[in-house]
Order: sequence, then C-alpha cells, then structure tokens
Amino acid sequence: MKDPGSQSLLPFIRFLRSRDLPVSPADTLDALEVANLLGFSDRTQLRQGLGATLAKSASEEQVFADCFDTFFSCRSDLSNPTHEDPPTQAANTITEPLVELAKRQPEIAGLMSQPLLQALRMNDQNTLSLAIEEAALEVDLQHIKLFTQRGQYVRKILDALGESALRQAALELAENEPEAAAALNQYREELRLQVRERVERAYVIHASGDTENFMDEALSHMRLGSIDPHHYQRLRRLMARMVRKLAKRHGRRKRRTKRGQLNLSATLRRAVATEGIPFHPQWRQVNRRRPQILAICDVSGSVATYAKFLLMFIYAMQDLLPRTRSFAFSAQIGEVSDLLETLPIEKAIDQINRCYGGATDYAQALTEFCDSNLHEINSATTVVILGDARNNNGVFRWDLLSEIKARAQQLIWLNPEAKRAWGTGDSEMLRVIKHCHVATECNNLKQLERIVDKLLADSRRS
Repeated sequence: MKDPGSQSLLPFIRFLRSRDLPVSPADTLDALEVANLLGFSDRTQLRQGLGATLAKSASEEQVFADCFDTFFSCRSDLSNPTHEDPPTQAANTITEPLVELAKRQPEIAGLMSQPLLQALRMNDQNTLSLAIEEAALEVDLQHIKLFTQRGQYVRKILDALGESALRQAALELAENEPEAAAALNQYREELRLQVRERVERAYVIHASGDTENFMDEALSHMRLGSIDPHHYQRLRRLMARMVRKLAKRHGRRKRRTKRGQLNLSATLRRAVATEGIPFHPQWRQVNRRRPQILAICDVSGSVATYAKFLLMFIYAMQDLLPRTRSFAFSAQIGEVSDLLETLPIEKAIDQINRCYGGATDYAQALTEFCDSNLHEINSATTVVILGDARNNNGVFRWDLLSEIKARAQQLIWLNPEAKRAWGTGDSEMLRVIKHCHVATECNNLKQLERIVDKLLADSRRS
C-alpha cells in the first residue's frame, strides 16, 4: 500500500492557501524537499520542518499549526499503525447467530472468512482504518469539492471495501434468518459510520477550502447592494486580500537606474577629482509631480451602499495611495479624509452618512468642490467620482465637469448602475460620458479591483 502521508503534501499546500496562508511555488518546492528529507513517520518532526519552511510570522505559525493538526489528524495513525492493544472478540451476543449459521451454510462461512467482516467482528480498528484509507485513495477522495458529494463518496468507498457482499447476504437472510441478517446489518452500519466520518474529515480538509474560495469568488462578482449584512465580515476579509495583492503588485519602490540624458557640465565637474576621467557620469534629473487621487463619493440613498464599500476600499489602501483625498456629498460636499484616517471605518462611514446624506444635487456639489479644490487639480491628479448621475431632473453644471476634465490627468466616473439603465429616467449618464476620460460600470469588488489596479499602474507611470 502507498504511504497515505506521501500523497498529502500538495493537498495540504492547497489547504494552507485556502486559509489565506501565502505559499509560493518556491515555498512548495522547499516543502517537498523537507518532506522528502524528514519523511512522514514522525509527525512532530514533520510539523516542525514544514512550519519552519512555510510559516514566516507568528500569526502564520498559528495558522499553520491549526491547519497541520486539522489536515493530518485523520492520518496520524495510518502510516504507522500500532498493535499495542491486540484485537479482541467483539462482546456482542448478536454475532452468535452468524457463527451458528456458518456451520450449516458454506457461503456464510466463506463470507465470515473475508478480511473485512473479520475486522468488523474482532473490532480491529487498525485494519479497518487502513482498509478505509486505501479505499479512499482508490476512489480519489481528495477530489471531493461539494457538500452534496459526501453521500456519493461514502457509497464509492463502501463499494471499494466490498460492502456489497454484506448487503446482498443480509437481503438473502432477511426472510429466513432475521437474527443473522440483523447481525450483518449491524456490521454494515458500523462500517458505514466509519466511512462517513472519513468522508466528513476529507470534506473539511479538501472541499471546505474550495467552498470558501467559491464563496469569495461569488461575493467578488455580486452586486455590492445585494450582499446580505451577515456577509460583510467575509467581504472585509476578501477586500483585505485584494489590497494585499495590489500592494504586492504596486507597492514596491522603483529601482533607480542610471540612464537618461547625460548632464555634461555636472559630469565634467565631478571628473576634476579624477584628472578629467568621467568615472561617475551624472544624469539630468526629471522632477515629476507626485500623483494625487481625489475620490468623490455620492452617499445619497440610491448609491450609499456602493459608496460605503468604495470608502472602505480606499481606507484599506491608505498605505498604497498616500496622496488620496476623499470627499462625500449628496448636495453639500465635504472632505472626509481625516475621518477615514482617524476613526474605525464603520464609525467613519456612519458619521459621513449623517453629515452628507440626503437628496442628490450634483450642481451644488460640483460648485462647492470646484470653489475649494479646482486650483489643486493638475496633470498629476486623477479624479474619481462614484455616482449614478441621477440629479432629480435638476441642473448639472457641465461646465465644471469639463473644467475638471481639462485640468486633470484623468477624470474617472464609476456608476454602480448597469449600463442598460444609463440614460433612463432622470439619469444624465449618457452626457456624463462625454465629459470624462473614463466612465464605466462598477458595482462589485472584482470591477473595483480592476479599476484600482489600472489606476495604480497609471500613477506609477506618471
């Protein structure tokens, strides 16, 4: 029989990743090397070796320890079965009808000589555990993905164990030998319970992570306004994971490269100390304006939920977007950057809604915003507006929107409504498109991630 432990490392890596412990391909190769060196016989030694390789912080060590105990708990006695306690005859008088019947019927005697039924009669848990594990490998139990597959895998493992012979014998004995049939059915039930427990553990290990990933994927594509409040905590974790991914992609400093236009006078002055030999070429410095992002969120009732999540995303990305200023409005507009920086996000958003919630008036909001901030918008500024462009059939002040577009590097309008609703009713979105560099639908986290990813990439290039 193959060592079950040796089949477990790659599924264990996937299990760690499903619990948000980052394991790179290089880490996986190192873990495989460690496992080959240490083997799977000593679980304590294996745990220490893999922990030193895969856990890189105190918090990750705790996650790794919990995952290791969960994953290998159902295998701890399989690769090294012990027989310190010899199997004993099960103390159950219901087995006597089978013994008596076997004396009279050769087919029953043959059935009782089979290893599976012998292990059940003798209560030999080591033999049963090894047989169940071997059957689990045979039916590829590690591929279980869905909650509804548990019953299917229980049936597959029972068939691989040869339980069908017990079932057929119980059916044949049910009419004439009810006590013997009852004994066989008791053994079948005991076997089924052990197999079901094994499948449940496999589901927790292999499928729960996939289920979590499935839920995360579904939430990331679900309209933010449709998400139930009891999913907010999961959404916060998903948002934090997206921020970490964006930080890895865009948070690294650019290396300073020695290239560009040669500064001849500075190079010659530096070469005086080396008798005119230009050992240290000097390059012309290009002073670029640091990119700035102004995020303007409509927090009126129709889009308040979407604005909440955009503000939460901006709050989580403060380290990546240090020059981001946030504004909120319905009619009156105000800067809320200080609230996001100093208060917990839930309290900040509650206070923002109290101060700036109400009926939408884009004309007043744009007028107040331009009066206070138009002079700060330049070619290094990206302005992001979140709103549905529904202005209650009021005046819009297109001239101010055009002025912002002319001054800014980019003017991006994010509309949480589906595009098919643009221009219907009091929506001014079809005219908004003409006054923005980018106008796009944004109503779920995946769309928001793509937009912020592109925004960060553009900021690094500017």
